[in-house]
Amino acid sequence: MYYQRGRRKFKRAVVKHEQREKFLYYLVGLGLIPILFYLLTSWIDTFRFPFPPGVRWLGAGLIFAGDLLFIWSHRALGRNWSPVLEIRKGHILVTSGPYKFIRHPMYAAIFIIGIGISLFSSNWIVALSYMLPVIFMYLIRIADEEKMMIEKFGDEYRAYMIRTGRLIPKLRISRPFYKRYL
Repeated sequence: MYYQRGRRKFKRAVVKHEQREKFLYYLVGLGLIPILFYLLTSWIDTFRFPFPPGVRWLGAGLIFAGDLLFIWSHRALGRNWSPVLEIRKGHILVTSGPYKFIRHPMYAAIFIIGIGISLFSSNWIVALSYMLPVIFMYLIRIADEEKMMIEKFGDEYRAYMIRTGRLIPKLRISRPFYKRYL
């Protein structure tokens, strides 16, 4: 919600699948409801995994790390961010910040947060209710998003795709240390 404030000020150049996009966001929002039940009631406690405290603390760390990646991604995008698939007037290809390493760090952050929530809650209802809509959104949306970026930025985006991974950084195997300096 914080990042959506002021987004209506921008002129849209291209908008793709706006109704579908809204549906996907509502679906993801519905997936958050069991988390509220988990936090506020004991109704779904019977669906717990017997995770040890260390695993649950790892989950808390992943939630925190995912939140940091999400914030970093938003800051790097700045005015180019939109909750729906759209290109705005003056839209630029962002390749700095986390976008230097991966093309979709916000999705990566959402998945990291989801894994963290799954471990921290140790509840399979919470895990599935969060992860299934997010995975569904990602699978439906990612091809259209990349196609839209290719239509807008062409070879520049294709070269960017070669340099970066979609959700995790590409491994770069460089020359051995001694060959760099000899």
